Formats: sequence, structure tokens, C-alpha cells
Amino acid sequence: MYYLGDYFFYILMIVLFVISLAVQGRLKSLVSKYSKVMISSGITSNEAVAQMLRENDAGGIVIKHIDGELTDCYNSKEGTISLSNTTYGQNSITAVAIAAHEAGHALQDASGMGAYRVRQFLAPAVNICSRLGVYVTIIGVMITYMASRYRYSNLGYTISTIGIVMYSVAVLFYVVTLWIERDASRRGWKAMQQFGWATGDQLAAAKKVLWAAGDTYAIALASSALTLIRLLAMRGRRR
Repeated sequence: MYYLGDYFFYILMIVLFVISLAVQGRLKSLVSKYSKVMISSGITSNEAVAQMLRENDAGGIVIKHIDGELTDCYNSKEGTISLSNTTYGQNSITAVAIAAHEAGHALQDASGMGAYRVRQFLAPAVNICSRLGVYVTIIGVMITYMASRYRYSNLGYTISTIGIVMYSVAVLFYVVTLWIERDASRRGWKAMQQFGWATGDQLAAAKKVLWAAGDTYAIALASSALTLIRLLAMRGRRR
């Protein structure tokens, strides 16, 4: 039997899916557009990263190339910043902006940023918690439904609660991740402004690229939060 809340949930999920496609499309469009525009200072992505690290006393970080597009990342365990085909050694607005963003992550790590430490702590458990949390909650709801006439019906409620707690770890991870990604973008954009790599319209363009990338994490957070609300509603209904 479906309830009004069920239909509302599915409608919201469809809306989020459409928004997600729009966000991803905008990001790809911006990345493509400003990958063809050379940054006014002529600085390359590698030089930008090196300067950010040097000016903030964050030594020991190795800049390396990685295949793919938008596969750029900072690896705290290896102490490396990997720049993709469209970023490594390039001097476009997009390349420098993305490289500065990854350097921002390295600076977060070097400064011991609390939120960054929390994400590193939660990361190993996220995939397991996000997947099993949903299934454990559903199993608990099913047990509650089947055993509702017996004295042990609370067992299902307890199991579903465990599942919800597990999934909440994933939601917390997305919350922290969004904050970290936005902060890395702010650090990168601030460096572009501070060191004079770009000015005026180019600086505004770099900000568009950085914030569009962050919007993808906002969608992921919204989707996970909606799923958590759905799980809570399922458990509460059977209670």
C-alpha cells in the first residue's frame, strides 16, 4: 500500500535527478569553455600548485600526471597531487582553477583542518554504511511488520534503527565533504586573486568553474539526506 509520502518521495527523487543532470551539464560546459581560454598571467597549473604550496610552507607534495578528465585529486597518504590530461601542465583558466582547488586540499591537510580529519576518518566506512544501512533498515521494517502481533516485534525496530545509524554515517560524510570542497575552492580562488594569476572576468570565470564543481557534492548530500528521511519514515510507519 502506498501513502502520500511515498509519492512525494519519488517526485523529489525525480526532481533531484533532473537537477543533477543540469548541474553536471553546466559543469562540463564551463570546464570545456574555459579550457580553451588561456589565463592572463600565463601561469601553468603545475606552477600554480607549486606556488600555493611554497607560499603556505606545505612542502613534500609531489605533483604528478594522471590519465582521464576531471580525475584530479589530492592523496594525503601518498603526499601527491594528481592532475588530469586537461589540467597537467596547462595554462587555461579551467586548468589553473582546478589545480588550485586540489592544492587547497593539500593545505587543508597540512594545517590539520578538523573537517578534513573527520572526512579521512569516515571515508573507509562510507561505502559499507551507505549500502548496508539501507538494507538493514528494510530488513528491520520487514521483521517489525511480520512480528507485529508478537512480543518480540521491537526486534525489527531495533534492527532498523541500527540501519539508520549506519546510513547516517554516510550522510555525515557528505555534509563534511561539501564543506571541505567549498573550502578548497575558496582557497584556490583566493590564491588566484592574491597571486594575480587572473583578474576581472577571468577571475569570475574561475569562480564559476569551482562553484559548479562543488554543486555536484551538494546534490549528493541532498539525495542522501532525502534517503535518510525516507528510511526514518519507513521505520516510524511500522512502529
